Amino acid sequence: MPESPMESLKKSRDFRRVIERGNRETMQTITTYRLPNQTGQTRTGISVTRKTGGSVKRNLIKRRIREAIRKNAAGLPAGEDIVFVARRGIDRASYGEIERDIRKTAAESRD
Repeated sequence: MPESPMESLKKSRDFRRVIERGNRETMQTITTYRLPNQTGQTRTGISVTRKTGGSVKRNLIKRRIREAIRKNAAGLPAGEDIVFVARRGIDRASYGEIERDIRKTAAESRD
């Protein structure tokens, strides 16, 4: 099976490291934290707080963010760990608004 160009951040220490040391960018629906890594691959993580709602609502938000990342993966920088944190009010945002913010992250990485 071919190796995917993107992996997921799974350990809480990896999330913490990116959030504490990474560059923060705040947008309408998400906040992103980016930190270069040594792997040469893009690794992404998604965080949605319980304040957002119950598990069904949180998982819906995570699925929307994950799909927007998948669609725009080619534009994301290689060799970076990126954590996407859902902001308050994302549950009322459309998928298009979430995807727009993911595209901004991809565009900023090219600059």
